[in-house]
Formats: sequence, structure tokens, C-alpha cells
Amino acid sequence: MNQSTRLLLYLLLNVVLSACTILTVLWIWDRPGQPLQSMLGAARNDSGAGAVLPVEPAAAATATVVKEYPKGLINISSIIGAGSLADEKVTFVRQGAGELQLAGWKLEDSDGNVYLFHGLTLYENGAIILHSGAGMDTAIDLYWNQSKAVWREGETAILYDPLGEVQATYTIP
Repeated sequence: MNQSTRLLLYLLLNVVLSACTILTVLWIWDRPGQPLQSMLGAARNDSGAGAVLPVEPAAAATATVVKEYPKGLINISSIIGAGSLADEKVTFVRQGAGELQLAGWKLEDSDGNVYLFHGLTLYENGAIILHSGAGMDTAIDLYWNQSKAVWREGETAILYDPLGEVQATYTIP
């Protein structure tokens, strides 16, 4: 086998191994209920800021396992515009001190529609708004990108932590 053929095979092997490694990391990152940050013990959002639990440098090699989240960490303060995709929005407010990592948290309605939070830190007294319609996420506005209205009068919204425990509910008047 001449040198150019060996080099071509080496480059092809390198491309295949790199692609497999990237796909594996992305698959692990996107696993529902087990975000990569919690699996590795890292406590930061996508921008690298904020922490859920303090992780000491010596403890960084071991994952921090959260066995339960205290109740009252977050509140669904309102759902307005029910029935109108363009106007529907859910407002969440952080209760208590510190920062709260929302990766793995989910909001569900009575019809089984689910919004899964990814890599977002909610700071003390902070608020975020989840719009049912389409848009680009910002630091305080999230978009569900639904094609029709999600909420209706009398329906109950339920917010679950990553362990599947109910953290907040809100019934639309």
C-alpha cells in the first residue's frame, strides 16, 4: 500500500471516529431526565454561569446526586392569554435564595403537552416567561413553538422537577 493510500485511510478513520465521538456526546447531552451537567457533576448553564449546588474543586471529580428538591423553589405566578396562541404565556418566579438550575424540569398541561427546560438558571427573585407560540429564546423569554394554543380556562399547569416531583401547580381562572 503506497503512502497516499495509507494517509487517505488514516484520514477517513479519523473522520469516522470523530463523528462517532461527537454523536455520542450529543446523545448523552440530550438524554431526557439526565442532562450532562448533572451526570458530570458540573453545575452551570449553557453560558457557563450559575450553579445549582456548590461543587468544591476537590469534589468536582464525583457527581453530585440530588435526592430531592425542597418544595417552593419556584412558583407559576400566572398564565395569561389562554386560548390565543399569540398571547399565551406562563410566568415563573424563583422563590427563595440562591440559583436554581432548570435543566430537566418540565411543565405539563392536562392534555399531556410537555415543555422540557434545558440549561437555564433562574436566579434569586428572577422570573422567566414561557410563550406558547414561536420565537427565539432569550434570557427571560422562552418559546414553546407550538402550532396551536396550549392553555384553556379551568386547566391546570403542573411543574415537575427532574425527579418527577410536583413543584408547582396553577389552575387557569
